[in-house]
Amino acid sequence: MYQKKRTSPFTIFFRILFTACLIYSVVFIFQNSLQIAEQSSLRSEQVQQVVNEVAGTVGLGPFSLHVIRKMAHFTEFMMMGFWFMLCLRVYTRHFIKHISWPLFLGLGTAVTDETIQIFVDGRGSSVKDVWIDFAGFLVGLFVALVILMFFRMCVILFVHRHDDREFVEPEPQPRPAKKRPAARPAPQPQEEWEDEEEEEWQEEPRSQYEPPVRSTRKTTRRAPEPQPQWEPVPQQQKEEEESYDTSIEIEY
Repeated sequence: MYQKKRTSPFTIFFRILFTACLIYSVVFIFQNSLQIAEQSSLRSEQVQQVVNEVAGTVGLGPFSLHVIRKMAHFTEFMMMGFWFMLCLRVYTRHFIKHISWPLFLGLGTAVTDETIQIFVDGRGSSVKDVWIDFAGFLVGLFVALVILMFFRMCVILFVHRHDDREFVEPEPQPRPAKKRPAARPAPQPQEEWEDEEEEEWQEEPRSQYEPPVRSTRKTTRRAPEPQPQWEPVPQQQKEEEESYDTSIEIEY
């Protein structure tokens, strides 16, 4: 049977952490929207004073109260998008495939936030604020996505850190043992051949050619058959035949 893979305790810890951060960011956004105009303005002025002091050290500012309020909306939703992407990653590895869920929920949260402000004393809503909130949410998603890709690349490089070494620095192989040359045999003394006396070559007499004797066979030959002999016609008979032929032609 198929056994379900056990979830790592680190994964469970990050699921709890990122989910809690996401919920807190959403609650923080709605809590600011429920404040009346006087409380919201007082809080915005405090933030404006701190931001202008920090920006003055860098050489920027001062920023107006309207800009501070819009930057506050942008920053709130940016943090929400950041935690939303991290939360999606710890629940599934195919977070790019399910990116439509964060986009839909981020836009829904922005619309809900501006809708709440309609029912608060001294507050109002605008379509411009909805787009600013959603833009901050998209920036938060993108920043979290870049960080996830960076960490994933670092993990891949760490796991395969020894793979490149095999191609660049191959493992040293033992050198083959040198073969010693075979010992040459000791030179043997050459035998001295005694000069033998050359024998005189004598030509043998050639035998005369004698044709083979054929065996005589007794053959019986058949006697030739007698052929008919033609006798010559006498001259007188020829003349009579010729005269007879002419007489016939004349009578005709």
